[in-house]
Amino acid sequence: REAKHSTPQGGTMALRLLRTARALGLVGRRPFSSIEAAGPKPSITQTVVRHPIYLLDPYLTQADKDEIQSTAGANFAVIGLSGTQYKVTVDDVVVSNLIHGVDIGESLEISEVLLLGSQNETVVGRPYVSGVKVVLEVEEHTKDKKVIIFKKKRRKGYKRTKGFRRDVTLLRVKDILHENEA
Repeated sequence: REAKHSTPQGGTMALRLLRTARALGLVGRRPFSSIEAAGPKPSITQTVVRHPIYLLDPYLTQADKDEIQSTAGANFAVIGLSGTQYKVTVDDVVVSNLIHGVDIGESLEISEVLLLGSQNETVVGRPYVSGVKVVLEVEEHTKDKKVIIFKKKRRKGYKRTKGFRRDVTLLRVKDILHENEA
């Protein structure tokens, strides 16, 4: 059985028109060509979104507006640590997978900051926010709570119970540093 609008050379009418347009140079071979556009591509490393909260509330006094503007600095950051993302603020405790090679009381500087947020603005990194570090202090190496693994096959008399506790490192966030402050 042949398709509708088939041509003697084979294929549908739409394919024949596409081949003709390609032969005339009206249509490229691929929709996303490897030919560069004129000029260099802009490299975007981060996106900044401003939050003018004081514009939304008409009842704020000028002193309140000035106080909101003066609260510069990061209220929170999203960091990547051992393959997991954590939203952290100063004095938070982060429970991470075991980090080898660090002792209790040592400080770590994490520069893999994915997002930085405050009341005034949010900075989204592509992939990381440049010039920002989060300082963490190792508080404890311990084991997590037990996870019970229970296997059963019904009507066979097969039951197995096993427990698992992963090794974790407890970290406290000491500071979030930007290059303006450092």
